[in-house]
Amino acid sequence: MPEKGTGRSQANSLGFSIFIWTIKHFPLGFSYLLLRLVAIFYLFFSAKANNALIEFYTTLKLNRPYSILRRYATFNLFGQALIDKLAIYLQVGKELSFDFENEQQLHQLAQEGKGAILLGAHLGNWEIASQLLHRIKVPIYVVLLDNEEKKIKSLIERNSTGKSFSTIPISEDISFVIKIKEALDNGGFVCMHADRYMDGMRVLEAEFLGKGAKFPLGPFYLGTRLKAPAVFVYAIKDRKFHYQFSCSKAYRLKTSEELLHAYVHLLEQMARNHALQWYNFYPFWDSTH
Repeated sequence: MPEKGTGRSQANSLGFSIFIWTIKHFPLGFSYLLLRLVAIFYLFFSAKANNALIEFYTTLKLNRPYSILRRYATFNLFGQALIDKLAIYLQVGKELSFDFENEQQLHQLAQEGKGAILLGAHLGNWEIASQLLHRIKVPIYVVLLDNEEKKIKSLIERNSTGKSFSTIPISEDISFVIKIKEALDNGGFVCMHADRYMDGMRVLEAEFLGKGAKFPLGPFYLGTRLKAPAVFVYAIKDRKFHYQFSCSKAYRLKTSEELLHAYVHLLEQMARNHALQWYNFYPFWDSTH
């Protein structure tokens, strides 16, 4: 599970390989059962993740922010999100079903042929949405934040029977920006998280849930400078095997700050409505992360 604000995932290749094998050979419910042991492990042995959740629940002013059961539920749902994502990538998991809200918005953007930047967050199963966008009939590109994500994606691709998206790894130079521009010029949808940054990245500051927080400049800068509409997307799990996919209206704003304000406003609503599916397991309001 993620441990640090740099966005690095602590999931190792061996663990993913075990779950990949399990998902391929057994119903998803069996993987969910194994997952309970993993959730218990993190509940008792990952102090940073637990403290981050307590801070989040306290900031939300939830009753009993120190509740062990609430933290266990979040760890368990996070694990299910990873399993469901793997199942979609591997083209199995027939148990999963989805509803789409405002899907016509994305079809309209596809028809315009100018591409779009789809901004998500570590809330719900946003990454699963990138796999569901094949319904829109445009090229899909997923921006990868760090090397650990690249390793996991590579592992998945080696075990997958198909691939419905291309990846754009973030690099130290501006080559990835050029690739994003080319993807948009090709009419593609470029998907990226906008709530987490790595050390050394330029950031913007905004009030989030009543406290000052930092967000990566890149997604909001690109969302205004590349002349492509920006859309906020979420995939929330509302039943055991069911997701509700939703997208916002298309934003065509002039400044990064305006786009960040709109993003934070919606993120606050989603965080309050789906607190158990908040998956930033680090001190989100810590200015040093």
